[in-house]
Amino acid sequence: MIKEFEILKEREVFELVPRPLGKNVVGCKWVYAIKWNDNGEIERRKARIVAKGFTQVIGEDYDETYASVAHLKSVRLLCAIAASQRLHLWQLDFVSAFLNSDSSFEVYMEQPKGFEEGGDNHVWKLQKTLYGTMQGAHDWAENLDKIFKGHGFYKSRANPQIQSRIYDDELTVTSTWTDDILGASSTIEGKHLVKSQLGSSYEIKDLGEIKLILGMHIDRNPQGNITLSQRAYCERLLK
Repeated sequence: MIKEFEILKEREVFELVPRPLGKNVVGCKWVYAIKWNDNGEIERRKARIVAKGFTQVIGEDYDETYASVAHLKSVRLLCAIAASQRLHLWQLDFVSAFLNSDSSFEVYMEQPKGFEEGGDNHVWKLQKTLYGTMQGAHDWAENLDKIFKGHGFYKSRANPQIQSRIYDDELTVTSTWTDDILGASSTIEGKHLVKSQLGSSYEIKDLGEIKLILGMHIDRNPQGNITLSQRAYCERLLK
């Protein structure tokens, strides 16, 4: 919890201000999650401050909410293309993705429990799209689209979160699920180039060769064949 709070301060996500008169002030809560590795074992536990977006007022502190994600069948199709064309699969994650987007509305939020400053008469004015805000996913998706477009990617008409480009005869195809990127590149150099370009825009976590995404375990044999499995997920359900 302390680490999460320090990240928010470091990224200047909020500004402590006197409680505004006549303005909607949304609530917030702590959300706890467990991250699992590809073997179905606990990798780490995390805490996150999440806004109670359902208390926002449309037209006052948000308007757009829609943000598309890659269809699961598109993820499977990307893996099939990678297997047939012998593409190099890779994965990366954007660190605290929503916090990279500036808030497009004035959003005021109650201070999280245990981290109050200045008493009840002070609240947070959000400078970034905190997780849980109604427009957070939309604003992050818009920002990410601009980044991909700036690096020469174009969207699939069938699924806008499948993006691809040909750069110096090197092909790269990506699938985006909020902040998780699954990529396939025709060369190792092309793979490293894309990661470098995306990392120059926002902080990323390079997860190397793909092993687990969206609860699916991805395994590739020496012949290049790819197998998708949800065995670890199923075993957790049975425990």
